[in-house]
Amino acid sequence: MKSKYFKGLNCLFLTLFFSCSIFSIEGKPYSLAANFVMEENSADYKICGADLYFYNQTNRTVKEIEVVFYLFDEEGEPAAECSGRIIFELEKEVGPEEDFRLCLNLDPFMTYIPQSPLEIDYLYVSKILYADGTLWQDPFGFTAFM
Repeated sequence: MKSKYFKGLNCLFLTLFFSCSIFSIEGKPYSLAANFVMEENSADYKICGADLYFYNQTNRTVKEIEVVFYLFDEEGEPAAECSGRIIFELEKEVGPEEDFRLCLNLDPFMTYIPQSPLEIDYLYVSKILYADGTLWQDPFGFTAFM
């Protein structure tokens, strides 16, 4: 009976140890930042955009990423100008420990023109496809927020 108890306890410990280590900061394969922009005469958008910065923290070449975020007003409420989650699939080759900057066009997501700048939050990468064919996924952003 003790043998089954210790096996079960050992199994529980190993499960908790490995599941928590998956979400450690060392396991995050990227760094990501974005700012909401509304500048007149932009070549990237008519209404607004998001200046995106991505850094590949791995020793593999990135082929494609999927970026996810939400927009909020200055009071921290979900932006009425935009409904729900915003997803961008970007085909961009990024070498090991390299970065890139890009302005994303948010016009297709806007229901009307914002009166004031919005805030980008809950920003994360949900999928990374590497040049070697491997796929890293975090569909709910757990790695970004742990």
